[in-house]
Amino acid sequence: MLPGDILLVSGEGKLSSSLVTVQKVIYPHASSSHVELSLGDGVFIHSTGNKGVHLTLLIDEDIACKSRWRVIRHRSITDMCLATENLQKAAMFFYAQDYNKAFMGSGNESSSFCSELVAKAYARAEIEIIGGKAPSKVTPAHFDKEADNLEDWVDVTEEYQAILADMKKNLFPYRLAANTLSAVMTRRKAHEPYRQQIIERLEGGSVESQELARTMREMLSGRELKYWHEKDR
Repeated sequence: MLPGDILLVSGEGKLSSSLVTVQKVIYPHASSSHVELSLGDGVFIHSTGNKGVHLTLLIDEDIACKSRWRVIRHRSITDMCLATENLQKAAMFFYAQDYNKAFMGSGNESSSFCSELVAKAYARAEIEIIGGKAPSKVTPAHFDKEADNLEDWVDVTEEYQAILADMKKNLFPYRLAANTLSAVMTRRKAHEPYRQQIIERLEGGSVESQELARTMREMLSGRELKYWHEKDR
């Protein structure tokens, strides 16, 4: 189970069925209505219409789609390494974005639909997928095609079936990890406007205050984890 693995989900509702049907123009064998990106240890980041970009657990997705899912891994990723670390950071960069309702539109910097989010994360990590297609033009059907052909990807569904079995036996540590990570990222986003207000006030003050403001901006821009909503990144 590695960061960057992609969960392909086949939903059962009318909306999911409609999404799959529409995508058959792109790939006749399309079967997935939703895709998500692994952050590791059974935690996934994804974008939905009601919550935007947020975290979820494999066990919750398994229940929601009645076990109709599979997972693929890019062949360039074979173990925990710089690439997986970069993918984690790249995916988390988009946390708390809105859901992009303009499916296959021109894209923007503040919202993402599910497959667009995955493609954006790979692009930010500088790993080319789907022939370098623009993220806003990438659909779940494109990943279905990759999962069926398995040229650039490997099917690792069995690995996730194993972690799902462990989750069912001992869910607490997984839930705690996901909730803690979500809380930390949500809190950082909530505090960002106040940080900027403080810095801007300092920038309008004395020479000493302006120097302190510069130091604060340098410190903030040097943070290892960066997010789309932050000014200093």
